[in-house]
Amino acid sequence: MIYSLASKTHLLTLIAFHLALYLPMIGHGLVFDDFRHLYSAAFQSLQYGLTRVQGGPFFDPLVWLTFKADWMLWGGRSFPMAAENLLLHVANIVMLYFLTLRLWQSQIAAWWAALGFALLFPANTWAVMYIATRGHVIGAFFYLGALIAALWYVHAMRHQVMAGIVVIVCAGLSVFAKESGVTVIAAVFIMLACERQSLKQKVFSRGDILLFIGLAGVLAVYLGLRAQSGAVTPSAPDDNYSYALSLSRLGDNLLRYAWRTYGLLAIVACAIGASQYLRGVRPQLRLLTRRDVFLSMMLFAVTLGPFLLLSVRSATYSYLPGMAAALLLGAVARSLYAAPAKPRPLPVALTSLPIILVVASLMAFTIGQSLKWVLMGDVSRAVLDQIAAQQPQVKPNTSVVLKYSEADREHRFPDAFAGGVFRDAVRLLYRDPSLDGKIIRRGEPYSIGEASSEIQLEYIVVDRQPTIRMASRN
Repeated sequence: MIYSLASKTHLLTLIAFHLALYLPMIGHGLVFDDFRHLYSAAFQSLQYGLTRVQGGPFFDPLVWLTFKADWMLWGGRSFPMAAENLLLHVANIVMLYFLTLRLWQSQIAAWWAALGFALLFPANTWAVMYIATRGHVIGAFFYLGALIAALWYVHAMRHQVMAGIVVIVCAGLSVFAKESGVTVIAAVFIMLACERQSLKQKVFSRGDILLFIGLAGVLAVYLGLRAQSGAVTPSAPDDNYSYALSLSRLGDNLLRYAWRTYGLLAIVACAIGASQYLRGVRPQLRLLTRRDVFLSMMLFAVTLGPFLLLSVRSATYSYLPGMAAALLLGAVARSLYAAPAKPRPLPVALTSLPIILVVASLMAFTIGQSLKWVLMGDVSRAVLDQIAAQQPQVKPNTSVVLKYSEADREHRFPDAFAGGVFRDAVRLLYRDPSLDGKIIRRGEPYSIGEASSEIQLEYIVVDRQPTIRMASRN
């Protein structure tokens, strides 16, 4: 079934869809924490980067290694780095397809699960367009690998030990790529229990003890390294990330992420049902079992768990939970397509209209959100290119101060440099970690600190184009 012509066609279509959708929009420039991650990779030693928090409040050494490789291969060029995110995202779509195919034994289910996840525009837009979110994409890849290997582990006869090793390796790589990967251990055992229950086997076997010991060992190593890394914890939050035992925060976060996953995919499911009805099918869900719903919701709860009490709400936090929700869409689609039918003499274009409208709408939202990243990337690159043109060389220990009168909403300046990352951008631009950089609204007081000299520049708009010029002294 896996290597049938239909599956190959599905996969080629999904890959082509993603490349056509995102390739024209990626790699326009670095924004936000992209500068911070790349700065850390550029100027920190390998030992320091693998043992300390870099580019954020979380400990993700595997992702830091990829940024280190990026700096060595591409320097500050954004397109190759963004292309890596896109290719990893496409790989996740393929992995989700195979996971659904193995679980539900249906090509229709696999197709709709993968396509449905591909249409979750808040999560996917951030995962692809925002280079700094690579940890979520890499973590999800190995997370899915661990779940697929868990199914292999259940069905393997001769190679169960090898399957168990693959589970442990993939789980470990997921954990070291993104902290939320620690939930993969619970997800693996949920997958094992559900699959064995469907096969009417014992939920746990003696061999699982060794698997559990291996997974627990990976987790212990990670937590031991994390404890010395300076990563944020519930007892020691930073200025941006904090945890709170709050029912209101729990409820708000749950509703937000449930809408971005199950809510959007429910619209897709309704479109499938409407299309089937126009074809003469009586939509029924006879094949949808409690096990299908339980597995999807349990995986959703586990993958979303690390973010439910977190103060920051990011679209990327629904990336991995969105895959769990997509499994349920696949099960629903399988049931809808298996319902009894009395074909109606209607053209295919008409019966497919509900699906076309929903898919087109979600694609439009995806493109609309992505264009915001394109604009910010274009402006950040234009600003840095013009600074380099105005000041081809800068002495060490210099402070580069960029002033502006009012925020430029049309070009989203200074949005791309939010969070104080302009300093890191300047250091990357001149490849000098001794430099400082500030973006200051004109008239606001500031200090150059310990810098020995200062360069003042000004952001203005000339003929509707962002322009950098030497600032006039006050």
